[in-house]
Amino acid sequence: MATRPVDATTHSTPARGGGMDRRGFLSNAVMLLGLSVSYLTAFGFGLRYLFPSKNTAKKRIFIGLTSEMLPGSATAFRAPDGHTINVIHGPTGFRALSNVCPHLGCTVKWDPVGTEFVCPCHDGHFDADGVATAGPPADMGANLPTFEVFIEGDLVFLDLPEVA
Repeated sequence: MATRPVDATTHSTPARGGGMDRRGFLSNAVMLLGLSVSYLTAFGFGLRYLFPSKNTAKKRIFIGLTSEMLPGSATAFRAPDGHTINVIHGPTGFRALSNVCPHLGCTVKWDPVGTEFVCPCHDGHFDADGVATAGPPADMGANLPTFEVFIEGDLVFLDLPEVA
């Protein structure tokens, strides 16, 4: 069997002088594309963190009758998303407040004698409008979140954000 001499011009040789072959170019292009996509994704998450979307869709929910809610009382209502809302029948009308203390998330209790909410965790106090009056929440200036109450005849409704 005879061997043929190999022609040196038919073989590809690496480019000399710092050039890049096709495999190196494609490797760098794919790496650059991957880095670009990851940086744009991180930038998008950063923007969503800094500028969260505001959920404006609300749903009106029936919670009870005005004749069943005595003046000076607080009625606990479980919202569709699971948290509890206190509806207070005060001298100025009805108010709806979250029962979660903004300090550490403890459950606040209505004190009908003092006509205020009290957080048992760190002795935080809130008036009937949910404004912090004493304790760590007052030091932070953090009030109880409020919800809109609507009265139609003898019916009491709350406007709550829609659960996604």
